[in-house]
Amino acid sequence: MLQRIQTVYLLLASICMVVSLLTNLAVFTYVDGTAYFKAMGFYNNGEMIFPTWSLLVIGIVSVILFLLTVFIYKWRILQIRFSIFNIFVMLGYYGLIAFYILKRNPEVGSTFQNMGVGIVMPFVAIVFTYLAIRKIGADEALIRSLNRIR
Repeated sequence: MLQRIQTVYLLLASICMVVSLLTNLAVFTYVDGTAYFKAMGFYNNGEMIFPTWSLLVIGIVSVILFLLTVFIYKWRILQIRFSIFNIFVMLGYYGLIAFYILKRNPEVGSTFQNMGVGIVMPFVAIVFTYLAIRKIGADEALIRSLNRIR
């Protein structure tokens, strides 16, 4: 299982999503101070001012899908399908980030200060997932060609 490169890609993608869940997605400044946007919500002085639990749930679902995909290595076509579904889940994660930023920003009159590392990690996870899909497909093609030889 771990000797396959696609397993390494999937584990790296899951680590990227965990990093995205634990770090800042963006930082905003407004009249009262600085707000940090994380997967659990917007924080000001360590206090949650606006919850975004749905973002956290989608991120956790993505991590669980990655780990599940690693352990179904005997069913390569199902692995590819789970990986493609997980790419759509991560795109939904980005869409929800954009929704919360657009919903929250005009409400408090805040200005965007900088982007956190957590907002880039799902894109890196999508790249790792794409690489894993290619390698899983190559394994499936190799197995099918070996079955034709028999």
